[in-house]
Amino acid sequence: MMFGLLDKLGATVAAVAGLIVGAAVTFAALQLYDAWIDDPAVARAAREGFVAASEKLALQGQIEEMRRQFKVAEAAAASDRARAEAANRDADDAWKRYETAVAADGGDDGCRVTDGDLDWLRHARPAPRDGLP
Repeated sequence: MMFGLLDKLGATVAAVAGLIVGAAVTFAALQLYDAWIDDPAVARAAREGFVAASEKLALQGQIEEMRRQFKVAEAAAASDRARAEAANRDADDAWKRYETAVAADGGDDGCRVTDGDLDWLRHARPAPRDGLP
């Protein structure tokens, strides 16, 4: 009777030991898979995503900086155009005052200004422009 109980108990212990060994082997295999295959793949995918996100963020920063510089350049160009147009107007006004003064010269210095002189004077200066290109 005792041997029969030991036989049954031995089979039960062997089955439990088989389950424990099977679970340990499975656990060890899963740990090796996780350490050698899965974790490196996850880390690689995370780095790839991080690189793409970092590059996108850097490009967005460059675009914003280019937009800012473009706005500054537009403002500077508008300011320069306004100053150039004002300078052209001032030069035109000064030239007209000069022509008027020359035409009105009736001094006793012996020089008389003729219409031909005034025409020459007008053609000696480039024609005034309405604005900048």
